Amino acid sequence: MADILVLGATGFTGRLITCYLHNHPQRASFSLAIGVRSKAKGEALKQSLGLDDSVKLVQLDVTRYDQIEAAVKDSKVVINTVGPYWRWGTDVVRACALHGKRYVDLTGEPHFIRKILDNFDYLATKTGAIINALGPQAELGLSQTFYSLRTKPSGGSSATLISMLEDVPRLKLEEAQSDYALSLIRGAPSPSLRLATPMPFSSPLEYGALWVMESANRAVVQRTYGLNQFALTSARALYGEKHLQEKTEQLWPLAYGPKFRYAEYVIPGRGSFFSTVLYSTIIATVMSLLYVTPKIMTKSGDGPTEEEMKKGFLKTWAKTTMSGESDPGYLLTATMISECALGLLLDDASLPFTARPGGILTPATALGEVVVRRLEATGQMHFETEIVTGNEESKKQR
Repeated sequence: MADILVLGATGFTGRLITCYLHNHPQRASFSLAIGVRSKAKGEALKQSLGLDDSVKLVQLDVTRYDQIEAAVKDSKVVINTVGPYWRWGTDVVRACALHGKRYVDLTGEPHFIRKILDNFDYLATKTGAIINALGPQAELGLSQTFYSLRTKPSGGSSATLISMLEDVPRLKLEEAQSDYALSLIRGAPSPSLRLATPMPFSSPLEYGALWVMESANRAVVQRTYGLNQFALTSARALYGEKHLQEKTEQLWPLAYGPKFRYAEYVIPGRGSFFSTVLYSTIIATVMSLLYVTPKIMTKSGDGPTEEEMKKGFLKTWAKTTMSGESDPGYLLTATMISECALGLLLDDASLPFTARPGGILTPATALGEVVVRRLEATGQMHFETEIVTGNEESKKQR
């Protein structure tokens, strides 16, 4: 049995994840298998990445459920990079939920998450499966998050967008992108979209523009809000009178509160008002054109060069500043999803109690502080808590 199975290892992001895991400092603590459609391509991948014989090849076709189930049954944690997930992800989640496995993926598709919530959340709570089908994301418990980053799209990202436009019924798409679509509890309405949103506490003043991942990330954060609020308000029914006080004390700091609202923005260039309005206008126009000509996107399997990825960067402003060295879309993504998988595999005793029942969870409810500690230990990411009151500013490194 393999401790970690990487599906889609020959794809652009799958290669990065496989390489990262094979060279991980804890490599001796877990076994690794890679799922590929073609054995020849799998052998070529092993040779190109310098993988030794400890890495097992698993040949499977994601359109064949019997092959998926056999591979999942022989693994403890599944990393799924085969997208678009609306097309190819459902059966992988089904197998993991049925057999009580742990699962992570890179989806930015709220419509896919809504589908697996409806179909597999209850099953996963009965088998104890932890399905973190929500992608690594910023989850800060603050109403606004501002990103400053440099990244380029890959073919897989383009294929996901094309699938969203061509495959997903419009009604399903609208439902999945609505406020609190993935949450058990509906909170306060999200902030309205604006072409330029001032970033609090910035001096000189900077502005945030429309961000293409905002709706997907917001949906995940809102699900965390709903899971924690539900656990808090249902503590008596869930844990009984005997453990009510203890569980309430644990849950109270996790609840975002009834006035919680969340939105995300990207800071273009230096964040001037003019450049931000222009950026938002271009993004809105491009997204509208894609509904008409989706085939102009990058070919699946392609992506930015290694040099382009190394020149990328990420910085997020909110009450917590998260800094990452290198491209956030790929190199940092490979780091984040790998550390999520390793946390689920190696740090079981430290997982938050919200993970114990299983189900379709989020990074915060499935991993909590485990993934923060792991990401900091890589040296590639750094988190700094920042509290601003009036003109006074205090910072605390995590």
